[in-house]
Amino acid sequence: MGKHTDQRDRTLCLVRILYEQTDEKHPLTTPQLIRRLEKAGLTAERKSVYRDLGAMEKWGFPIDHRRGLGGGWYMASHPLDLDALQAAVDALAVYPWVSETLRGRALAQLSRLASNHQRAQLRRPVALSPRGGRAPSSVRQALDRVYAALQESRALSFHPLDYDLNQGWVAEEDTMVITPKGVLWFQEQYHLLGWDHRTGRLGLYRLDRMDQVKVTGLPAQGPQSDPARLVSAPFGLDDRRRERIRLRCAPAMAVEVLDHLGPGAQITPEEGCFTVTAEVIVGPAFWGWLAAHGDQAALVSPSWAAALWNTRYCPRLGAGVHSGHEERRAI
Repeated sequence: MGKHTDQRDRTLCLVRILYEQTDEKHPLTTPQLIRRLEKAGLTAERKSVYRDLGAMEKWGFPIDHRRGLGGGWYMASHPLDLDALQAAVDALAVYPWVSETLRGRALAQLSRLASNHQRAQLRRPVALSPRGGRAPSSVRQALDRVYAALQESRALSFHPLDYDLNQGWVAEEDTMVITPKGVLWFQEQYHLLGWDHRTGRLGLYRLDRMDQVKVTGLPAQGPQSDPARLVSAPFGLDDRRRERIRLRCAPAMAVEVLDHLGPGAQITPEEGCFTVTAEVIVGPAFWGWLAAHGDQAALVSPSWAAALWNTRYCPRLGAGVHSGHEERRAI
């Protein structure tokens, strides 16, 4: 019995050594493996180590061996490779709806999926600005119930939250019943696209403004909708205001345009300037952005939006855009 126990201990210890201390860049030779086993209080010889390694390979452990100088045995893959782990760590570091305690615990657990040599590369701290509003756990709980309703094809009920100057955030008395159609991530917030059972309309609801969220026994209602379409155009979520616009901009605006209109924007260089065509939501956010850069940008189309722009803002806007044609002088 003791012999079999020693064999099991040796095999399990060898798995742990390979998992924690090796990767493709850091293999261990057979003598090094034996010394580490002995340091753990387990006797081993070459034949027993080879037998254990063979058993690991037989049962699916990704053990590999590299010959020559600097070679040896190593764990060829981990549950997540280094690129995937770094992406997960980076995403978790900036995700706002998680407490600092949970963030630290999750980052520590992710680091244990890498070898000891790779863990230093997973220390990627990011400074976050403080957030007000609801506790992250409340939003995550609401998100869990939204997904449960989607999976079960059920409706949700919740109380909208409003802000009272004396009491802070308070839940309204009215209960809303919504069939969730999808979740959007927009401007660092979760938004629920849902079908209102009372009004028979689609609407958008911020998860951090929903209280007492519950999955009801009511079946889902309303047409199928594509939440991705609502976030495919910048400057808002009101798809009714989606327009294909064309701007004429000064050369210095190129980076600003790409940052706000996205990689789908079509840029055409012209003499002393460039034009850009893109789909946007023509609403307050768009007008505000255009006004902030009005001496460097002129709205060309659609015609109704260009006319509105020209009548509402003083003639100096757009003056910084070099113009040599009648159409440009008219803007």
